[in-house]
Amino acid sequence: MNNLIKNILHLLGLVFVQVLVIDQISFGSLNTYVSPIIVGLGIIILPAGWSQNRLLLTAFLVGILLDSFHDTLGINASALVFLAFLRPLILKLVSPREGFESFIEPTVFTLKIGKYAIYSFILFLGFNVVYFLLESLETNSFIIVLIKAFLSSIVAFLLSLLYQYLTFKK
Repeated sequence: MNNLIKNILHLLGLVFVQVLVIDQISFGSLNTYVSPIIVGLGIIILPAGWSQNRLLLTAFLVGILLDSFHDTLGINASALVFLAFLRPLILKLVSPREGFESFIEPTVFTLKIGKYAIYSFILFLGFNVVYFLLESLETNSFIIVLIKAFLSSIVAFLLSLLYQYLTFKK
C-alpha cells in the first residue's frame, strides 16, 4: 500500500479511536485532571523525512477534524500544529548522529523504549499544555493546567505504547 495512503488511514483511524473509545473512558474522580488525547500519536510517528510544511498542514487538518467532533473551535488544531512544530526539534534530540533515514517512522520499535519515551512524552506534554491553556483561557489556573497536562501526558504516553504494541509489527 502506498505510504501516503497508509499514513492518512492511520491518522483517520486514530481520530476515530479517540472519539469512539478514548473519549468514552471514565477515570472516575480523576476526570477533572486526566483527559488523554492520543491523536497526537499520529503526528508523532509520521516518517522522519516529512517536510515541516507537510507536517504542519497535516496536523492542522487532523486537528480541525477532531475539533469538529469535540466542538472545540480550533483548540485541537492549534495544539496539534504546535506539536508538529516541535517534532523535528525533539526528533533531532533523540536521533543518532547521522540522523534517520527519511522513511523511518519514530515508533517505540525503531527508537527503543528509552528514546521513544523522551521523544513522545515531551511532544505529548507540549500538546497538552497548549491544549489546556487554550481550553481554560485563564492565567490564574496555570498550576492546575500544568497538573492536567502532566497527568494527561502520562496517560496518553501509556495509551500510545499500548496502541503501538497492539497494532504495529515488530
